[in-house]
Amino acid sequence: MGLGTATALLLSLLTACTGQTAPTTSAPAPSASAAPTGVTPAPTTASAAPTVAEPSPTGAEPSPTGAEPSPTGAEPSAEAPVLGGTFVMAVGEDVPELDPHSLQSFANLQIYEAMFRRHPTEYGQFLPALAESVDVSDDGLVYTLNLREGVQFHDGTPFDADAVVFNLERQADPENPYHNGGQNWAGWALGNPGLVTGIEAVDPLTVRLTLSAPILDFDFILADEQAGFGMISPAVIMADPEGFGQNPVGAGTGPFMFEERVVGDRVTLVRNPNYWDEGKPYLDSWILRTIPDPGSRLLALKEGDIQMFDVSGPEIAQLSSDPDVELITVPPLFGSFIAFDYNDPIAGDPLVRRAISQAIDTQSIVTTLSPFAQVTPNFGLFPGMPGHRTDIEWYGYDPVAARASLEEAGYPDGVDLTLSFSTPPVGLNHQLLAQAIQGQMQEAGFRVTLAQVDGPTMFESGFGPPGREEYPFQMALNVAGSDGDSFAMLGGWTSRSNYASKNPAFMELFEQMNGAVDPELRLQVFGDMQQQLYDDVAYIPLAHTEVVRAASTSVRGLDTAAFHFHSVWLAD
Repeated sequence: MGLGTATALLLSLLTACTGQTAPTTSAPAPSASAAPTGVTPAPTTASAAPTVAEPSPTGAEPSPTGAEPSPTGAEPSAEAPVLGGTFVMAVGEDVPELDPHSLQSFANLQIYEAMFRRHPTEYGQFLPALAESVDVSDDGLVYTLNLREGVQFHDGTPFDADAVVFNLERQADPENPYHNGGQNWAGWALGNPGLVTGIEAVDPLTVRLTLSAPILDFDFILADEQAGFGMISPAVIMADPEGFGQNPVGAGTGPFMFEERVVGDRVTLVRNPNYWDEGKPYLDSWILRTIPDPGSRLLALKEGDIQMFDVSGPEIAQLSSDPDVELITVPPLFGSFIAFDYNDPIAGDPLVRRAISQAIDTQSIVTTLSPFAQVTPNFGLFPGMPGHRTDIEWYGYDPVAARASLEEAGYPDGVDLTLSFSTPPVGLNHQLLAQAIQGQMQEAGFRVTLAQVDGPTMFESGFGPPGREEYPFQMALNVAGSDGDSFAMLGGWTSRSNYASKNPAFMELFEQMNGAVDPELRLQVFGDMQQQLYDDVAYIPLAHTEVVRAASTSVRGLDTAAFHFHSVWLAD
């Protein structure tokens, strides 16, 4: 580790709130070379507040003529934004519902907002949204959210402290009549018994959260709008607790309001005329279309029927020379991996898992599927993240050794396995990835059946309480994303399958990490957790990649670090 990397990492681990109002919250650095800013080092506290960058004098983000990036990430142009128009984005699978406490989607991020929003260009930093700041007590037990004044839900009811408490208690309390815990970090943080001991409306614009013990990066989780903290109108939930997610009229505070959903085809949103960020959004409407076939999405972009979609390897090659299309690489990183059911007698055997890892030539697959992907050399953390170990190399491709491991496991004549997969909206094309893995495993003696499942089912399979007992697939391809937060990513491996429930040593390390206030101890636990994942062959890492997004060159003001469209406009 170089001096700059070590210094940045040390700053990342030492930085903490001092109990003062933080106009900037520092999220953990997206890579080990970027140090957090805007907060005072205080080694006596447990966590680093996520960075909320200074807002403009009006509290709004810079206009597209200022700091907003162009679709290429180059210097922004001096063009004045054009009002009006419809932006259409295409995805491969339908959105099953629009309750942000259940799951996240591109549409939800336009309808609903959380306390903070991701900075459009500074990856790992946040801007004030429904909260203007957060205070953290010196002992790390009390988080005080200072809410934005004058915000309304789309139904005209006020956004205030009571609304925040309603939303948080909905996720925290299984006995709440409107309960929805969500398969996300919010559901884990709020629903973990005994973790959050108090959710209180101090006054109309102040909410206080009290923890039973300091939780590293709890403030980062609170700041992450994609973690399940979107605010919903209590009146809308109470009017239709079971069905509002299918028809969330009036539900959010975001720049766009729900108008219509045609199942299997589209979600249509329209401009919020009372949006708190004055003058925005610029667009009249925003549409999320479901186009399952990648070739059809590509054709729709070329013909101007859509303005953007996420692409994988085959489409990248076809679009790279198109003068009317911009290819954008977008953080965060997403990694593809194989998870296992540890209750299964075959997949639960570490010798079988080792044989699978030895049977897969990840480098050849990655080279074929995407020029933007890299082999993930070990597991737990992506390269460049704080605490990532470079001395652990995963089992290399060796089909002879794979057959030997399989024989040692008691299967000299091979064994039958089912590999489940879906087509995730980000990262590698999992259908092509599954087919490649199937062929390579068969060469090593495995008989692999492929089973495609819908995206929401696969997505939900990757979330659960730490130490969960069940996992629905014998083995499955899934994705894990990272905002550069090592704690969140390592903690996620306790719940992405039922691995941790069968390996208590890893859960013990998780608890140590959760309570570690000493930076050196925390780094040590990070390393121990990665070693344990390797020793157990807990999951099989495959590749990590940035999201590659294809957009029409008419698009202006597009976030490259988030998924917001309040500042997007269309050039003539």
